[in-house]
Parts: sequence; C-alpha cells; structure tokens
Amino acid sequence: MKIIHTSDIRRFKRIWRATGGFIFEVRCTGEVRYVHPFFAHSIRANDRRLDVPAVLLSRLNQIIRTKAANDESYGQD
Repeated sequence: MKIIHTSDIRRFKRIWRATGGFIFEVRCTGEVRYVHPFFAHSIRANDRRLDVPAVLLSRLNQIIRTKAANDESYGQD
C-alpha cells in the first residue's frame, strides 16, 4: 500500500478501519477517538471537520510503513 495523501475523511476512516483501527464517539462533544493497537495513546479529533487532521494522516502512514516493513512479500512480484 502506498503512502496516503487524502483530505477525504470518509476515505480515511475506511482505511483506518481496514488497517485494524477503531473509531469511538466521544459523547456530547462532537469529537471521535481514533484508537489503533500499534499506539499506546488514542487521538481525539473533531468529527465535524470535512478534512483529515495532519496528525491522523501521519499516524496512518506510520502504520502503513510499519506493516510494509514487516511484510516479507510486500513489493515483490
């Protein structure tokens, strides 16, 4: 999988879940928590935003790079 450069929050959420992440609503705040088993701390972000915060893109790309480094067949034809 390539590095992700997107501003589409729907696409980002699909990819986040596909890589093993979870998204939880924070009650009465309009925010959501992004949780992934690779990281000890979650990230809170405003769910009303239409774009993707940079910290979330950074974390997703870090997950993708880690998975690619650990996958022996990645990049081989």
